[in-house]
Amino acid sequence: MFEKNLSRRGFVTGAAAVAGLAGLSALAPGLAGADPKINDQHHESEFAPGVGALAMMTFQNIDGTPVYYWRSNRGNTTARNWQATDAFYNALVAWIRDLRSLSSGYGSISYIVSAGFYVNKAGQHGAGTAMDLDHVRWSGGNTTSPLDQHHASGTAATRKRYLATEAVCRRRFRYVLDGWYNADHADHIHADFGGMPVRVLKDSEADTKFVQATCNNFRAAGLAIDGIWGPNTQNAFNGLKSALAVTGDPHTSSSVWQGMLSKIATKGFANQNI
Repeated sequence: MFEKNLSRRGFVTGAAAVAGLAGLSALAPGLAGADPKINDQHHESEFAPGVGALAMMTFQNIDGTPVYYWRSNRGNTTARNWQATDAFYNALVAWIRDLRSLSSGYGSISYIVSAGFYVNKAGQHGAGTAMDLDHVRWSGGNTTSPLDQHHASGTAATRKRYLATEAVCRRRFRYVLDGWYNADHADHIHADFGGMPVRVLKDSEADTKFVQATCNNFRAAGLAIDGIWGPNTQNAFNGLKSALAVTGDPHTSSSVWQGMLSKIATKGFANQNI
C-alpha cells in the first residue's frame, strides 16, 4: 500500500536508511564540487521506478502535506506517487516543518506542487536526492509560484516571498538553483543533496546569485546578478549580515548560515526590508 499520511518512520529502506546527509554526495557523485549544470525539464515517463544505487521509498505527501503535479494539468489535485531515498524524504520533512514554522502567519500549508523528485536520468534526480518545487499554497490564500516565475514578478512582496521560500530550501539542501540561476530554472526551484553540508560559498554561482538577489530585493543594493562574488557583493553581504545581527561565519558554519537563512525567510514572509 502506498503511503497516505503515514509516519515517515515507516519508510526505512536498506542503504538509504543509513546513508545520512554527509555521505549522499559520495553515493550520487558528480555534483559535489561545483554548481550542477543541469536541464531540469522532466517528462512524466521518467518518473517510473528505475534501478538505482539507493533504495527508494514512495510517497504522496510530505509530513501530511499533499504534493501535486501540474505540468500536464494545471490545478490538478489527484494524488500521485513520488519516489526519493528515505534520507532525502527525511530532509523534505525537516524542510516542510521549517517552512510551516517560518511562514506560520500565512496559516497552514495546503499543498505543494512539484515537477519531480526521483527522475530516471543522471545526477541527483536519478539518485532520488533532488526536488523541483513549482508552487506552494497556504491556507490563508498566499502562494509562491516558481512555475509562474515569481522571482521576476513586478510586485516586491511576491519576489520577497519567493526568496523566503528559497531561503528555507537552502536551510536543508546544499544546491538550490532558482530563477536567477539560468533559464532552465525560471519555472521551478531545484534543491538537492550534492555537496552537503549546507553553507554559502563565494565560488558558487548559485549561492552568489541568491545573495545578490536577496541584497537587491531586501536592501535595494543595486547589484548585478551575475554570480561573481566581487567587492560590491561582499560589501552588500556584510551589510545584510550586520542588519540581521548574524555573528559567526556563514561560509564555514552550517548553523550560522541556517540561522541567517531563517532570518531572511522571516523578513520575506512578512514583506519587510532588512
